[in-house]
Amino acid sequence: MFIFSISSSRVPINLKDDLGRTILITKYPERIISLSPSSTEILFAIGVGDKVIGVTDYCNYPKEALTKEKVGGFSNPNVEKIISLKPDLVVLYKSFPKEIFNQLEKNLPNTQFIVLDPKTYEDVMKNILLLGKVFGKEENARKIYNTMLQEWLTVQKQTVKIKKSPKVLFLLWNDPFISASPGTFIGDLLKKVKAKNIVENLEPEYPVLSVEYILSKDPDFIIIGEMSGISIESILKHPLLKDTNAVKNKRVYTINDDLVFRPGPRLSEGLKAIFQIIYKNLSL
Repeated sequence: MFIFSISSSRVPINLKDDLGRTILITKYPERIISLSPSSTEILFAIGVGDKVIGVTDYCNYPKEALTKEKVGGFSNPNVEKIISLKPDLVVLYKSFPKEIFNQLEKNLPNTQFIVLDPKTYEDVMKNILLLGKVFGKEENARKIYNTMLQEWLTVQKQTVKIKKSPKVLFLLWNDPFISASPGTFIGDLLKKVKAKNIVENLEPEYPVLSVEYILSKDPDFIIIGEMSGISIESILKHPLLKDTNAVKNKRVYTINDDLVFRPGPRLSEGLKAIFQIIYKNLSL
């Protein structure tokens, strides 16, 4: 791995998004709609937050995003509102409802659409560079990329000391218990801190786990998303989970969901947070 450096681009620019779609940028976009919290965070981080004219109801970071026009949720956006704002660029993710995407493309023929589909920490870093290029903000994007890379390398240097990978259960939801597969951002972060995800299959991305399965895998740590509706106390007092190593050793922790669910600049904070939970005796 190396520190990434790119030369400044000038319009017109030809680039490809994560779907392999060729996009021609003839002028830097001035009216942007972001259809996910993570892309909103990237746009503000690279310095084009002032050009964002619409965001989802869930775009709450940075605080300036709260002042932007709301265009509905991720899966049920207000199509009429988006069209009425007349954006010249819409940033969205592959998981966005395809029928709504097609509707927007049809009704906004002069609007560019950039579709992102990151699967790993590295993909997120590349997405930041991509959007930096779209807006002529390569220098800002490169700084974020390099910071994320350095933080990853710092964690990697520490994990060299780990002799045995601890088994980790990450819980996103209660009743039923829902976890994250190795094919998700959470799974990638666990891999990068040299932890063993007790979920072994890539699909589904967010499997329902039975208590019996959890017991059979006997996790050493249980990490709970703060928005999961699960409390540490409920796990510690669970009549069956009390037999796991995690509960016996009181290694049950919560984490800020936004740091591990949003494929944006703060994913590096999520990486460090998971590392610190599991390896409290190691310093970054």
